[in-house]
Amino acid sequence: MSKKEPNLNDPKECTKYWTEYAAKRLVGRTITKVEYLDSKNCKDAFGWYKRPITFTLDNGKVVIAQMDDEGNDGGVLLIEYPGETVEHRSFPGKKFMKTEVLPVLSMDDA
Repeated sequence: MSKKEPNLNDPKECTKYWTEYAAKRLVGRTITKVEYLDSKNCKDAFGWYKRPITFTLDNGKVVIAQMDDEGNDGGVLLIEYPGETVEHRSFPGKKFMKTEVLPVLSMDDA
């Protein structure tokens, strides 16, 4: 009996498929190294103009933040702090989930 192929045109099946795909590769792994991609790799290996954050997992795989799934350039990582809120001076009295951004760097930041 063969496994049924997911219908990736169905939003629920697509989300389920890619969530399971990512979980299989990431859940339980340990981050062993964090660094920014160097300018040479950005330019030579990817043709990028921006230097994203990367992290190496305990199995040797490297995770690289990119701007989209086509790999058009390096991208940022957003860190959420569930349960923690902050106020923004532009919106007095309104609470927002606390977040931080690990920025993408330009080649000039090398």
